[in-house]
Amino acid sequence: MVIRVSSRQVMAKFVNEVFYVDDSPDDRLFASLCHTRGTFHFGLVMFSDGLSAIAEIERRSSGGQPLPGLVVVDHYMPGMDGPEVLRLIRANPALDAMVLAVCSGGTDPVDQQTAREAGAQAVLEKPLDLGRCVSLLGARQPR
Repeated sequence: MVIRVSSRQVMAKFVNEVFYVDDSPDDRLFASLCHTRGTFHFGLVMFSDGLSAIAEIERRSSGGQPLPGLVVVDHYMPGMDGPEVLRLIRANPALDAMVLAVCSGGTDPVDQQTAREAGAQAVLEKPLDLGRCVSLLGARQPR
């Protein structure tokens, strides 16, 4: 699988928006409540699986719409796990300015290494810390 995004379509079209991919409804609900009750100046779009997030990236790109500046994926998900989602995104050089992170309930060093090898610039602990998302969005720059 390859994410179909042309560099012409993506150039400078990243916005302060976070895609949060997590198969846990409870974790998505918690993130949504924190976002709604907080004073965060970024959009939060949630997905229950990696394929849905990748499909949305492709849809937006083909329509010339802005892409999220940050994608945070749960490490362990059924079907396609978080590191695989990141590898697919990182395989497309047009998406280099997109910040990628893994969010996990554990602190296993092997999991952290796997995430970084897959392209994660940050490894976050659950529950998702939206304040860290603000920092990661602010640090966005092409790799």
